[in-house]
Amino acid sequence: MPASAKQKRLRYGLLSRGRLLVALGVLVLFLRTFTSSLLKWSDLRAALADSQFTGALMTAGLFSVVAVTVLLVSALLGRWYCSVLCPFGTLQEVFRRLCARWRKGRYISVWPLRYFIPVLSGIGVVLAIPPLFVAMDPLSNFGRGVRSARLLIAGDVVTPVTWAALGMFAAILALAALRGRRFCDWCPVGTLLGLCSRVAPFGMKMRRDACVGCGNCERTCPMNCVDASDKKLDRDRCVLCLSCAASCAVGALDYGRLGAVDSPVETEGRRLFIRRGAELLALAGGLTGLGGATVRAWNLYYGEKRGDKTSGNEPSPGAEAQTAFMEYILPPGARNVDHFLARCIRCQACAAACPTGIIRTDRIFLPELDYTQGYCQYNCTECLHVCPAHALLPFRDIEEKRRTRIALSSLDRATCVVITRRESCGACAEVCPTHALRMEPLSEGESLTAPVFDAAYCIGCGGCLNVCPAIPKAFAVTGVTPQVTTPGMRPSEAEDEVFQSFPAPATGDDFPF
Repeated sequence: MPASAKQKRLRYGLLSRGRLLVALGVLVLFLRTFTSSLLKWSDLRAALADSQFTGALMTAGLFSVVAVTVLLVSALLGRWYCSVLCPFGTLQEVFRRLCARWRKGRYISVWPLRYFIPVLSGIGVVLAIPPLFVAMDPLSNFGRGVRSARLLIAGDVVTPVTWAALGMFAAILALAALRGRRFCDWCPVGTLLGLCSRVAPFGMKMRRDACVGCGNCERTCPMNCVDASDKKLDRDRCVLCLSCAASCAVGALDYGRLGAVDSPVETEGRRLFIRRGAELLALAGGLTGLGGATVRAWNLYYGEKRGDKTSGNEPSPGAEAQTAFMEYILPPGARNVDHFLARCIRCQACAAACPTGIIRTDRIFLPELDYTQGYCQYNCTECLHVCPAHALLPFRDIEEKRRTRIALSSLDRATCVVITRRESCGACAEVCPTHALRMEPLSEGESLTAPVFDAAYCIGCGGCLNVCPAIPKAFAVTGVTPQVTTPGMRPSEAEDEVFQSFPAPATGDDFPF
């Protein structure tokens, strides 16, 4: 081995290991985020969520600094985003390495129809059809798979929807173990960034005159995009893992400015026509999605600036959608059905972050609050920090969250234990953070007090429903859209007490207070 080739191999070996360590660090942080509630590191979790291309695109389209930066970097330097920041891609690479002894690496010629997936995703973004852009989104699949696996391991109730997410997740990882990062060939984000990398002035290049066809690069490439026999490299599929350059004994592979010594240009007429046509179609689909996301983001932003999206003081459009989802209790920060459905990518990050576990995604992966196991904590905003698409918009401060109605309770005094059993209670009034419930004597001069409900101050946290000992419950909670601003704490009690935290939901048959 020439001295220069040996030095290059050692250099790329260090760079490849460093790249892998950084990618593994990002993967570990995302795994931690999607498997348990982190009551610390809010800024780190917010930065992780904001770094993802899909979330940034759904949040602000091409107005997003993150989305534009990822596109520009891919068009100049190649797919570094897929190499380092995509947790699903790194997880596939881990499974591939774990099963390396049972697999023979070889070049895979990708079916041109893979380019139609960005078209379908673009149509889904433009027409607001969530299954079309959520089904193949890398972050969504990663979040749903990891969260479903966590529920299964924890012995939680696993619904058919959870089994479906877990099955797809397992199938992708099994394919990765056998054939490498195959999902990345169909991923709409990876395909779009790959098309950008085709015009990049920098990237991986192969010197055909120096290549000896040993096949080391082909065996180590996680994308199977290096063909040692024909001495060619698919740059649009290359994720810049640097493994090929680190394994090349003669230094024929290098990262840098692309020139005339790179992989051969495809010249076969029919094959070239089909490939270029599919790439143009995929590019058109990607541009459609980018444009559609940008227009939708601008419309949402303009509506929010007008005040009819965030304040909740004016009706918002989409009455049919709002009626269909009235049974859902949307998490804090969802604001209204229109905003939430336009941005939520069903990644389940909010469900994993919820410290009380009341955010569920059991029906159609859409997050909703389930008050059977707990209630929304008065001072908690954990779910807002991890939402990558800002479907849950952060509040200006904690006081805004305390004043925002996410649902509305109703009281049926006929089933209250004070009325039915003549027993002293008051649990609902004690747990109500805004004092929308207060205890008043049943009659003049009587010591037994019963709850009185003032709906104007209710924020729908579900505390009253959760602690009510009556069977059936004396309270019911329904969703509201939009999430309106309430007066806050009832004035008669505000001067005496401010609730900072509340006891964890009780379990078993013991009375919670």
